[in-house]
Amino acid sequence: MLLVAGNLVYDWIGGPVESLAWDTTVWPKHFAAGLGGNGATTAYAAAYLGAAVRLITACGGDSNGEACRKMLDRAGVEAFFSNGLKGETALTMGLFRSDGARALIHRPGVLDQAFTDIDSLAPHADGIDWLHVANPFAVPALRERAAAYLQEACDRGWTTSLDTGWDRQGQWIEVIGPCLPFVEWFFCNEAEAAALTGKPDYRDAAAALRAHGAANVIIKRGALGCAVALGRTAPVEVAPCAVEAIDTTGAGDSFCGAFLAAMLREMDPLDAARIANVYGALSASAAGAATGLTTWRETTRLAGLWTAGSEARSH
Repeated sequence: MLLVAGNLVYDWIGGPVESLAWDTTVWPKHFAAGLGGNGATTAYAAAYLGAAVRLITACGGDSNGEACRKMLDRAGVEAFFSNGLKGETALTMGLFRSDGARALIHRPGVLDQAFTDIDSLAPHADGIDWLHVANPFAVPALRERAAAYLQEACDRGWTTSLDTGWDRQGQWIEVIGPCLPFVEWFFCNEAEAAALTGKPDYRDAAAALRAHGAANVIIKRGALGCAVALGRTAPVEVAPCAVEAIDTTGAGDSFCGAFLAAMLREMDPLDAARIANVYGALSASAAGAATGLTTWRETTRLAGLWTAGSEARSH
């Protein structure tokens, strides 16, 4: 069973919008509102593809939080929320342009207090064999505790993974470095890899991240697919799934959720990366993080991996 530790956000996304001017109204073609956040989206994507998933996060008692709870429940995610937090569910309002660029306005809400009451993963450990930390930069306490959670997971014999996210505070390797010796699967995009390592070429960045301790590095490359560096081998480029991209919000998190779901089915890592490329592309094909996602059977078909005897699960 997969345990995801990370943020939950209610997303409001619209576009394409090429420009804004005060005291005017624009009418975008695409709108989406609902579940978002690195942790919640990754958990949702993995569960939608059939993985057993438990999520630790924080959610307010407002209507936005209730909508997110219901969406997680429908996907089969077993969600645990930090107790006794006062405030509203984290909220992101975003606009995207036709070229894929985004502008986001974020209110952290209860995430400012999330994970402050979780000193150990022990209360959530029953049945778990994989821990995934989703963007520790998004939650103040997770910045401080991610390395300890990952070390505890390793001590328990779990597989571990971490998806870095973007650090608006610019601390980067100061936060992620202590985590890497305890990370079996490390995810980031090209810009994040460069910011973490100072290496603009993703191949050099992957080598630097492994030198810091990460066992395997997966670099998300958007429309170019991804690169998978297993152990000390050179990165292998995995071809993308071609779609008409509408909105990239949550695409990287959907990618991670799909990769984890495929690995939990004991797939070859390169095949898991093909599944992940498809799911990231499907996410980008519609407004919002989860609107474009589909079933395991359809995903494996699009990845060229479906066979008649393959296990499928639909939602």
